[in-house]
Amino acid sequence: MSENVQIVKKGEIEIRILRETCISAGPCTVYAPNTFDLDQEGIAIIKAGDWDSFEKIFEAAKSCPVLAIEVYENGQKVYPEN
Repeated sequence: MSENVQIVKKGEIEIRILRETCISAGPCTVYAPNTFDLDQEGIAIIKAGDWDSFEKIFEAAKSCPVLAIEVYENGQKVYPEN
């Protein structure tokens, strides 16, 4: 993992956390607790192991107040739209 972006891909889903953007709000850990956690610095991380459903991951990304989570499906960015 680089200092600035954590990228993890499983199957058709890829998640990117923009670590410098994260403000430790933590709603991602509520919406998708099997996918996201906060590290010792309070910054969001992608967990190892079984992830939540795509729908929960998508909702978790949408819950981030600073758009620090990007979600890709089949190589296409699906959130945020920009």
